[in-house]
Amino acid sequence: MQQPYYHKNKKAKRLNLRKGSRPRNPSQTNGGAKIQINLESAINNLENLSKRYLGITNLQGFLTDLRVALGIPNSKGASKYGEVKIPKDGGIILKASLRITNHQANAEQYIINNANYEYNLSIVVRRKQRYNTFIPNEEVILDEYVYYGKNISKVENPLSQIINSIIGFLHSGVYVDTTGVAFKNTSPQTRNNY
Repeated sequence: MQQPYYHKNKKAKRLNLRKGSRPRNPSQTNGGAKIQINLESAINNLENLSKRYLGITNLQGFLTDLRVALGIPNSKGASKYGEVKIPKDGGIILKASLRITNHQANAEQYIINNANYEYNLSIVVRRKQRYNTFIPNEEVILDEYVYYGKNISKVENPLSQIINSIIGFLHSGVYVDTTGVAFKNTSPQTRNNY
């Protein structure tokens, strides 16, 4: 088998495959929220991560650390989804999706990607504030919390607080923003203008 031809991309500081020489291996995708999050290990990992982020406001690597702590593998696309089953009172199990990303949701994508659960939570963390591009959908129950670097830098231990709010969600099925600086979008009802 012929080896692919690599060349050096001066800007990327990495080797690139020349067009047409890419190996034909299938890529793993995470189009839907089919990755099952293990509650016990995710909560334990997040508790350790929360301690690591005490006093830190730099967002570099934060989303990746969240994804790894939750057990959501890296996949194509900016959004990373996981499915979680949260025990509630009376033996009820809440099936939900948890999305970790750097951009607002288009709720229709939950339907297209077969990732629409009885409840969907999206955590968005971005360095810079942008116009809100969230798009609700009548068939998707989704709460999205959007955090911007400028706002969270004014809060004590903001990244640890976000992590602890995710832990609270994994325990109860309810996400509570303790930072007080998240913008909230909900589907099917509202998109905030910010």
